Amino acid sequence: MLIFQFHHYLKPEFVEAYRAAIIANARQTIREPGIIRFDVLQDKKDSTHFSLLEVYRDADARAVHLETAHFLKWKETVLGQEMFARRGSGDEFAAAFPDESAWLKTPSPADSV
Repeated sequence: MLIFQFHHYLKPEFVEAYRAAIIANARQTIREPGIIRFDVLQDKKDSTHFSLLEVYRDADARAVHLETAHFLKWKETVLGQEMFARRGSGDEFAAAFPDESAWLKTPSPADSV
C-alpha cells in the first residue's frame, strides 16, 4: 500500500479553476481499480492551499494512475496555466491506525459515487 499527501499552493486567481480541475481528476481517479482513497482538501484559513491524500493498493496502481488521460489532462491544465504560486510538497506515509489490512478492506470510493 502507498499513501501520499501532497500540498499545492495556488495563485489566488486560479483557485476556482484548480478546484474544478482537481475535482474532475478525482472523480475519475476514484474509479481506478487500484485506488483506495483520493481525497481533495482545501484549507479553511487559506483557500489557496489544497492537500491531496492519495492511497494506492501498490506501486503499480500509482504508476497506472500517473499515465491516465484524466491525470495527464489535470497536469497539463495546472502546469500549462502556471497555477502554482510556489513549489508544493509531498510526503509518503505508512498506515499507523487503522493498520494496512483495515485500509485494504475498505470499499472503493467509487462504490459511493
